[in-house]
Parts: sequence; structure tokens; C-alpha cells
Amino acid sequence: MAYNVQDLFLQTAYRIDPAHTESLSDSHWALLAEPDQELKPLSKLKAIARVIRDEDPDCVCLSEVGGASALNDFNQIFLAGDYLPFITPGSSQRGIENAFLLKKGLSMTASVVSHRDWPIAFKYLHEEDPAAYAVTALIAEYHDLGDPRDRRLARDMPVLHLYDRQGKCRLSVMAVHLKSGFDPHGFDPGGTKQRAAEVQALIAICDGICQEHGAEHPVAVAGDFNGNASRDGTAPEFLPIYAETDLEDALHLAGLPRHERLTHVTFFGRKTTARQLDYLFLSSSLHGRLVAGSAYVHRYAEGGNPLMEPFSFRDRDLLPSDHYPVVCTLDLG
Repeated sequence: MAYNVQDLFLQTAYRIDPAHTESLSDSHWALLAEPDQELKPLSKLKAIARVIRDEDPDCVCLSEVGGASALNDFNQIFLAGDYLPFITPGSSQRGIENAFLLKKGLSMTASVVSHRDWPIAFKYLHEEDPAAYAVTALIAEYHDLGDPRDRRLARDMPVLHLYDRQGKCRLSVMAVHLKSGFDPHGFDPGGTKQRAAEVQALIAICDGICQEHGAEHPVAVAGDFNGNASRDGTAPEFLPIYAETDLEDALHLAGLPRHERLTHVTFFGRKTTARQLDYLFLSSSLHGRLVAGSAYVHRYAEGGNPLMEPFSFRDRDLLPSDHYPVVCTLDLG
């Protein structure tokens, strides 16, 4: 499962007995936060846990986790400690990280490798052409953007390696959360410059995995790509994925129509935009191991009834997250 859980902050000032969460309201829950810390609403934490329990995945790749303590507490309080949490700190200014939950009791062992210091040298538009972007260049003087040659991943791209009982690595899973389009100062409109550099880093890390474990080694890349990385009208920054790797989106391999692959809805004035931002990319050795009918986007439900897609920010705020999770099943044999 690939799931952007939207600001999963869970830093409480007190130890929480899971049984007590049954009687707390969202407003009471908020009072348990550490000073100057806003907790994710209790109702949304319960709903996210319900999604995970209903799907019962062996491995969950999470985006927007508010640190190791949040991941550990979420697992213990809301998932009864049924998973092993893996998280490595990145350098996100918002304190949101990529992480994994691996179900306990699998006949595999695991290790996680961080790439938080991976270089992504790139230039913003005003650095490439200061004259054409003179105003932006002037604004940049008041911000510490650093040397283009020294830039690093804003969020880590950790890789979870899974080993069988003989110690052979059977699968490597990378969790990603690429640059969003948020750009308040106009340094990188749409976030495309940084996102393109991150795609190149993703490809290089995958190449390194295959160099270490063999060209046919199974690799999955899961998470929030923050853009159209599908084969339908692919955004330019994602074209190298198809030109330089054998990765394919599990939902595309499953033959799902485009409208069934949408994972995020947002609003600009009266305009609604629905896109697939979340992906489970699989290397070629996994294409034939994708179980038929097992790849889909989980749709939120209440009382067993599917919820309609949101029509406003108010509607979307009622959902557990502003993203829908993507799920697939792989038969590793």
C-alpha cells in the first residue's frame, strides 16, 4: 500500500492508553498535544487505521509522517502494535517523512537504507537566466537557497530491503514523496525543477540497487509523486522514468481506466481538479507477479457505503487524508 496520510502528527504530552481513545472526542484529543503541537484529529487517525486494517497489507509505504515517535505511537495506539515501523529522518522543513510499516510475523527480515544526503544539483529559473527573471533573482537574495551544486533531497527516499530465510534479498521497496507544486516565492513554478532532479535521483538509486543485487532484482517505488507520472499525458519531469527504467505503474499494468486511478482532488475557485498523484511503480521482474484484480485505489467508506468524491475543501477535510491510498498484491513465490 502507498498512502499519503496527510500530516500525521501525533506528539502527545501524555502516554495514551489505546482504550481511552474510544471515549475521547476530537476536541478532547487536541488538548493532549505537546506545547505548540497540533495533533492530527483523532477521528482521522482512527479512520486511517481502519483503512489499513481493512486492506491488511504486509507493507505500507507512508508519506507525511511527523517523525519516529508519531509512527511508533500510531502503530501502538491504533494498530495494536501489529506492524514493525521503519523511518529515517530527512530534512523536510515541515517535519514530514517517508516511512514503512511492515507486518509482524512475515517469513522475511528487513533493513532500511536512507538516502537523505543524496545530491540533487539543479538550478532555479532565475539562476539559469538572472536577466529574464530579475525580480525573482532580487527576491532570492533575501532567502538562503544555497549553492545549486550542494542541494540535497528535501525528503528522504528510504529503501526497505526484504530478505528470505536464506538471506537472499527478494524485494526492495522505495518510499518517495516528490516536490509539490507549492511555490510561494516563484523560485520554481509548479515545483518542476526540483521534482525533475528528484526523479533523476530516484532513477540513480534504483540503478544502484540493481547493481548491488542484480539487473533483474525486483524493485517497487511507492508514494506521492505530486504530478502526472502516468503514461497518459506524462508530465515532462517524469518522462525519464519510461525512457531510462523498466518501471511501470501497477494501476496501468492492471488496465484500470484513468478515472479509476485518481488519488487526489483539489479546488481552484469553482474548478475541481482530480489527478493521480500516488503510484506503485514495479520493475519488469514484478510485472508478471502482479496478482490479477489486486491493483486499485482504495475509496473511503462509512458504514460500508462508499463516500462520494469531495466537491469542496470542506468535503475533503472530512476525509481521513486528502489522498486515497493505492494497493496491489505481488506474488513473490
